Amino acid sequence: MPGGADAQVGFVSETVPGTAVTVTKFLPFISESIKNNIEYVNTETLSARRTVRITKRTTFGVEGSIQTELANTTLATLLRHMFGTIVTTGAGPFVHTASPGDLTSKSMTVQVGRPTSTATVQAFTYAGTKIATWSLSSSVGELAKLELGIKAMTETTATALAVASFDTSWSPFVFTEASLTVAAVSAGTVREFNLSGDNKIEFRHRLGVATSKEPLENGVRDYTGTVTTDFDALTHYNLFVNGTPSALVLTFNNGTQTLQITCNVQFTGETPNVGGNDLLAQTLPFRCISPTSDANAITAVLSNSESSSV
Repeated sequence: MPGGADAQVGFVSETVPGTAVTVTKFLPFISESIKNNIEYVNTETLSARRTVRITKRTTFGVEGSIQTELANTTLATLLRHMFGTIVTTGAGPFVHTASPGDLTSKSMTVQVGRPTSTATVQAFTYAGTKIATWSLSSSVGELAKLELGIKAMTETTATALAVASFDTSWSPFVFTEASLTVAAVSAGTVREFNLSGDNKIEFRHRLGVATSKEPLENGVRDYTGTVTTDFDALTHYNLFVNGTPSALVLTFNNGTQTLQITCNVQFTGETPNVGGNDLLAQTLPFRCISPTSDANAITAVLSNSESSSV
């Protein structure tokens, strides 16, 4: 049957960045937008012509995004590539503690199976894939979402499609399984939460090289987000006005598995405003900071059945 229902996304960590390996983990996903950025450069020489005389093919890398639902499993490896450092302890459940760390030599092979109109699924395989950006969100009435912005070194359509095998325990977190505390106190009437990370990953195109060298970090990472609540009191607003650093803890708990993200945040605004008869909302943008360590700025702890984050 042709159509998106036959599509698949698989991934696996690489040993050598850019050297593809067979994908072994498969992620239920909502959409993907990965594109191979091939461009052509026109000659600028004059040769008594009114049309382009010649072009040369160039490539600017592969990039795009994968959107999925934030779930209890098929997540540990992604956390490794989202953050850089991860330590796994325990057994049944396993506890994966992720924090900002070096992403050098850490990459994945990602394979997308895209269905054709003739009921076959064509594999597009991307080697040297880095998670350049990521964002997660939770809103009232919805399942939690996770979006991964990726950059990859190469694309090939010559690799065979891997046989997909999904973790049968995979289950997305829903908004009723989420809770939020600020300064160790419940954040109260939270409507929506968003958290994003920018790893500052950049392609490295160089003379004499047809594809990018391993994409690397180039700058200080940004971890930012927004909490939207009912305007209940001045408690959170005063944290913004006074510039008070505060512990923010987001927890997803389905009764068996948990994902807890702890941040040291500085609220950066805003003042709640009246715009009509609706119940007044308060938007609280924030950024993760720490004078002591990267792990103190943000740490994610996943407790589930995955035995390894590799």
